[in-house]
Amino acid sequence: MWTGNWWNAIQKHLPEVASIAPVIISTDKTQLMQFSRGKLAYPVYLTLGNIPRALQQKPSQHACVLIAYLSVSKDVSKNLTQKQKLPHIQQLFHGST
Repeated sequence: MWTGNWWNAIQKHLPEVASIAPVIISTDKTQLMQFSRGKLAYPVYLTLGNIPRALQQKPSQHACVLIAYLSVSKDVSKNLTQKQKLPHIQQLFHGST
């Protein structure tokens, strides 16, 4: 996907008025937000793949859109083994999405 040859090969199969727009969804743990009552959340961003990475990863450049927050629970790790934590983490993730 990162080469001009790939883009040209795929574009040839599309109608003349169409274009490829790869969509990227990512989280940014460096921008962890703290809410009231000790709740935490990771922001989830949407951007396009044909925008340079240096711009995609900077919300201040307006090349990405905030689409959601993923909840983080500090309580999941309390008094649970790793095997016991997994269902709680999965449930929290699916509830957030």
